[in-house]
Amino acid sequence: MAAYATLADLVSRYGQDDLVAVNVSRDAPLGQIDQARVQQALEDASSLIDSYLRRRYVTPVAQTVPALTAACCKLARFSLAVGSTVVPTDQMRADRKDAMAWLADIGSGKATLDIAVTVDKTDTWSRVASRRPGLSASRCF
Repeated sequence: MAAYATLADLVSRYGQDDLVAVNVSRDAPLGQIDQARVQQALEDASSLIDSYLRRRYVTPVAQTVPALTAACCKLARFSLAVGSTVVPTDQMRADRKDAMAWLADIGSGKATLDIAVTVDKTDTWSRVASRRPGLSASRCF
């Protein structure tokens, strides 16, 4: 799965030192970023994002908008901090909370991505069940 953000996006937003601090790994040399761990965090964040977008958009989203990249970075950064010996900062928690609220708004239709919306081609989506024979508006049981 392709992630909505890259290691370069994370470095651009938070800096190399911040990522080294939250990405402590036994497998990586001291002071270096464990790229495999970062990639896994970005893919996990992208998968979480897709779970919110799936009802309204074709996922994975082919045209990544900057807001998706930002949300992916926030979620991945928090995930990296939680999975290490570092305690997530209040800012990391607030960023994650904001990203999750924004995704919930997209899922509920309060926010949009300005991309193509999924076309519903099923015959069961959003349909009201028909009434049983013999029932009418004047005759309710």
